[in-house]
Amino acid sequence: MRQRARMQRISEGLGELARGNYAHRVILPGDDDASRMAEQINRLADEIQKEREAAGARDASRRQLLANISHDLRTPITSIAGYVDALQRGLGDEPGRYLAVLAQKTTELAQLTDDLFYSARIDAGDLELKSQRLDLAEAVRRSVLGFEPQLTATDVRVDVSLPDGACVVEADPSALSRILSNLVSNALKHGEGMIAFSVEMSERDGAYAVCMGHDGGRLPDDVDRLFERGVAGPSGGTGLGLSIARELAERMGASVTLAGARAGGAESTLTFPKPDGS
Repeated sequence: MRQRARMQRISEGLGELARGNYAHRVILPGDDDASRMAEQINRLADEIQKEREAAGARDASRRQLLANISHDLRTPITSIAGYVDALQRGLGDEPGRYLAVLAQKTTELAQLTDDLFYSARIDAGDLELKSQRLDLAEAVRRSVLGFEPQLTATDVRVDVSLPDGACVVEADPSALSRILSNLVSNALKHGEGMIAFSVEMSERDGAYAVCMGHDGGRLPDDVDRLFERGVAGPSGGTGLGLSIARELAERMGASVTLAGARAGGAESTLTFPKPDGS
């Protein structure tokens, strides 16, 4: 009779799981088949509950990411529409300034589009990187020059220190360009009050390190969370840039880190190993 009652408890526990009550646990002290079955049922319930919680967190993160993307798309599009309308109606006496803003907003849209492209390809598992030998210093120089209009418009002092000679690494050109653009763009977006922006490249322990620093806004304490997909920085955004930069870097054997300074500001570092035989 006692064994029948214990098996009845097992049956009830399975019934609760079947009804979706994953918080239910079967408590059967002892060392018989019934108690062992109860332990297995409880472990199964634990795993299901953990997976459901993780799925809920992923869904919430996905919804937040979509909201961030919608905002980041809407903002430059609204601005572009306003300036185009003003130019069409002949408003304002500085069309050159309007065109400069249009160019900047178009660049922002292109940046976001590229991030979405890489994000989708990474998630789909079909992103193939084709490495070749290229000059990392030259890639950094081109990337910084690409942001010169934004840096100039905000009167940010730019200090670039790169080696004169070639710094050869093995990397996919498009992926490397995306990493560098995302790091510069991240500094511009979240470096509120930035006065100075610096880029310095050095050689250390058989690798090249590209350090980008600014004296703008302070980073949160849990800096590493900023590399998680959908986690936006202090000034908002999609939360894609840094996660994509790190993912692409790691796929090429490199690394990306971010650190804050006590007095404010931040420094991101891209470290690329030198090719064998270099």
